[in-house]
Amino acid sequence: MLPSPKSITSRDVGTHYDQLDELYRTLWGEALHHGLWEKRDDRSVKAGTERLLSLLLTALRPKPHSRIIDIGCGYGTDAIRIAEQSGASVTGITISHCQATRARRNPAPGRGVVEIQHGDWLENDLPDQGFDSAIAIESLSHMPDKQSFFRELHRVLIPGGQAALSCWSIVPDPSPLESRLLRYLCLKGALPSLGSLMDYRILAETAGLSMTAHRDLTELAESTWSIMAQRVLRHLPSLRFLTISLSLALRRPLLGLTIPAMILAYRTGALRYTVFWLEKRS
Repeated sequence: MLPSPKSITSRDVGTHYDQLDELYRTLWGEALHHGLWEKRDDRSVKAGTERLLSLLLTALRPKPHSRIIDIGCGYGTDAIRIAEQSGASVTGITISHCQATRARRNPAPGRGVVEIQHGDWLENDLPDQGFDSAIAIESLSHMPDKQSFFRELHRVLIPGGQAALSCWSIVPDPSPLESRLLRYLCLKGALPSLGSLMDYRILAETAGLSMTAHRDLTELAESTWSIMAQRVLRHLPSLRFLTISLSLALRRPLLGLTIPAMILAYRTGALRYTVFWLEKRS
């Protein structure tokens, strides 16, 4: 496990997303995660992010009235999609006050039920065995205590319950240069640590969860950051966007280097985009 050069708490993660709230929504919308694109696909963010969600849900197969926990639900966009597509009851939890506030303002889904909670997954009061399945899109990397993340996942799932996760993973033994790049991303992205797929498998197994499948989606997901860069250029003439960006630059110097740093990390292989599925052992 590669730690951030600076200690990052759950509160720091919430502050990170609250500070970047307007910037993220301006550039990417409210589905706040990577998308998947084949070379021939158009660069629609909505279509790309929906492809990732659909892939993660293939093993979960949500049904009407099934209970799903969305860990790190952002603005609730995926929770609503899951509820409307399946009729499931989805509970979303986010550490960001801004995200929770906006998510609660969303119209109710046409099918199913969505409930949004503002809180820390590592200190939640959700019921034991209260959920049939779970989804966590890019929230694992933000957890200061990753073992506790998996323990909580095991606690809230029913026996045989399944979880789908997507996250950044790293090579097992990064070089000194790769480590410097990854630590920079930890600092700027509010990532307390980054682990390899094997790290996450061991933590999950220790918590009583079996890894049933995994896929490396780096080639499909890395376009996220080139699309993000194009959107930055498109918004540069906007006075509102410049005002947001300058305000952030004063509070968070070098934040603007995050996009090229992410592109470099993916292209050198130092950073991977991984999805995996877990099952709670009966």
